[in-house]
Amino acid sequence: MPNSSNLHGDPPELDRTIELEGVFGRPSVGLEAGEVLAARYQIEATIGEGGSGQVFRAWDRVLGEPIALKILRPDRAREKTWIKRLAREVRVARAIRHANVCRVFDLAHADGHWFVSMELATGGTLRDTLRSGQARPMVERLADARAICAGLAAIHLVGITHRDVTPQNVLRMSDGRLVLSDFGLASEGADTTIEGGTPRYMPPETAMGHRSDQRSDVWQLGSILHELLFDGRPEWESDSKGIVLRPPSAPGASSFEEDLARLCGDCLAQNPADRPATAVEVAARLAEAEVARPHGVLARLAGTRRGIAMAGLLVGLAAGMFLAGATIRHRTRPRDPMGDDDRRLLRSVADTLDAQGRHEEAGSLNRLSSPRVSE
Repeated sequence: MPNSSNLHGDPPELDRTIELEGVFGRPSVGLEAGEVLAARYQIEATIGEGGSGQVFRAWDRVLGEPIALKILRPDRAREKTWIKRLAREVRVARAIRHANVCRVFDLAHADGHWFVSMELATGGTLRDTLRSGQARPMVERLADARAICAGLAAIHLVGITHRDVTPQNVLRMSDGRLVLSDFGLASEGADTTIEGGTPRYMPPETAMGHRSDQRSDVWQLGSILHELLFDGRPEWESDSKGIVLRPPSAPGASSFEEDLARLCGDCLAQNPADRPATAVEVAARLAEAEVARPHGVLARLAGTRRGIAMAGLLVGLAAGMFLAGATIRHRTRPRDPMGDDDRRLLRSVADTLDAQGRHEEAGSLNRLSSPRVSE
């Protein structure tokens, strides 16, 4: 885990999303705890805010369950362009159906407010996790890394660029899973000029005013992976080639740690052309590193089942997809040796395949990850 001592002293603005044309200090939406919006949503507390609005925890009195509401600030709500952006955010989010992407329900206008209803995250954000100072085993960090990669891969597979992939926009749900949220800066192609982001996670090309694309998301993903897997944010140094990433792995690191360091370094390349093209490729390389890890997830699975022949678990890319195939033979054993981390890896890959429409392959991996494999 990152050392919390080097996190708390940072200016909070560096972790806040901004619009390049906007400023901080926007007015509040003016709702207090106990008020009811649209004769349905009882406001409970403010749980977040950004340049365009505030996010509240509310109680849905119709369905009898908690919900999150993102409400436009008054100055934004008076501008049609911002209402259109909010509608676009909903449209973008609803185009993606994945366990690691926050569900957005609806856009509505009531009582003078424009707002979006969405899935409520009760476990805080990834930023909260990183700042907690609690030591976490690598298996838990890898589970988080897989979830973030899978969610962003699902976003990229439908042709969307998120533009603000930060720990603050990665939410932890009540069941422990992570979901990507906040599509306020997302774009569905090259037809938008919306720019902005979170200063600390702004890729070089965005900071220089150039157009962002999915490789910009990959840079932000690499920064998160570095922070998650190597206990701290990326550090940079100068050499004959210019500004380069300081290697996060210590001398004598394992081959697995070196694989992770190379992945982070490739994601954080200064030139977008040198980065993985999309999060699908990053997810594939992360899975590939875990497959090759000594005593790791799939290595241990193969080593503890007599008669298993991994005839092809090929993790790689083919026209923007990965996992070429899996043909596995087995013999039933009385005890299931697969651990929870084994199942998480296989199911994470299966989720991505399912999002690609490759349901048969996803089903095969899900069956393999079940507690028992029958003959």
